[in-house]
Amino acid sequence: MAEGASFRVACWNIHHGAPAQRRFASHSSLINGVAELDADVVVLCEVDHRVWRSWFRHQAQLVGKALGYHALFAPARRLTPGWYGNALLSRSLPRRTEVLALPSGAGLEPRAAIVTTIPVAGTSVSVVGTHLQNEGRRGRGRPEAVAQLKVALSALAARPGPAVFTGDLNLEAAEVEPALEAAGLEVVSTGNTFPYPTPRRRIDWMGVRELEVEASGAVPVFGSDHLAIVAELAPVEPRRAARVPAQAARPAGGNGAGGRAAEPEGTHDVRTDG
Repeated sequence: MAEGASFRVACWNIHHGAPAQRRFASHSSLINGVAELDADVVVLCEVDHRVWRSWFRHQAQLVGKALGYHALFAPARRLTPGWYGNALLSRSLPRRTEVLALPSGAGLEPRAAIVTTIPVAGTSVSVVGTHLQNEGRRGRGRPEAVAQLKVALSALAARPGPAVFTGDLNLEAAEVEPALEAAGLEVVSTGNTFPYPTPRRRIDWMGVRELEVEASGAVPVFGSDHLAIVAELAPVEPRRAARVPAQAARPAGGNGAGGRAAEPEGTHDVRTDG
């Protein structure tokens, strides 16, 4: 990619690779969906590693190898057997990667954020990808998600410069937009994201810092119960990082995710324990 060029970031809750209303993963649909997004950086939520419902496959590695991405897997929850967590796919090798365990109350699922820095478009962009606590019964999980959001944003604040914060936050605009703006992030416009194929709620979000939003939107790729969100971004000087009206995202697809990718150097599992 030429220095100063724009780049594309996507986030997709993949529902462990199972299309909407299905229990078991379809890895052909998962790979095709990520290829359709044609992004330089992809954050995936609800990713399985050696779990029965996804055929005991390492999903991050599977997609990375199929499409030519470097792949990071960050486990959040131990299953029997296997793990469940977040993944990040990148066409360039991520650096300074860590997994941040997020606060979680008794009886609620463990959650985590993956934090890394990626060289792209002639600069280094910090990326935080996360999946926060769902509402649960009677909205019990909502205060947990709000607390987790604050912790994840604090991790990004420790990395100055251009940045992307994204994930399935399981929160509405009233909680998310003030938090992102207080953290110095521009909220990326996407529209509703859940459920697929006719979304009624926006629970998947993206915010950016020191990056110009050239286009953005939600993409109804087949393979999950969520729509993906995408943004075309370009580096700018901090003083020029004023709000830019987002246009409709360019159609996903193009040359496919493998078309412009370097050969991956392997998949890296970033574990908090085990």
